Amino acid sequence: MSQQRRPALLAFFDAYSTPQADLWVAVTLRTISPALDPDASDEAWEWLYEGRIETRRALLRSEPCTVSVSHKDIRITWTIRPVTFLPMAHREGVELPACTHDFRPRVSD
Repeated sequence: MSQQRRPALLAFFDAYSTPQADLWVAVTLRTISPALDPDASDEAWEWLYEGRIETRRALLRSEPCTVSVSHKDIRITWTIRPVTFLPMAHREGVELPACTHDFRPRVSD
């Protein structure tokens, strides 16, 4: 029986602008792409060449975005969303708050 893994926060980055958030994901994808399997590497480069433009446009419209690649049995997802409030929870802990498991990215039309 296949056991589904729960999402895990491995890192976070507070960007202070749309270009900074977009650049952080782009640099990360370029950095890890040589270590990804061929399909995942193709996914990464497809976003870098084509999907990145739509991500930037969505962020400029203050819409949240996700960028994902699947490598073997792992799905790596970056969630970029505008925030208009100060963080209230300390994010240095290993365990994510229970509400993070309720989050479902918006499906765009």
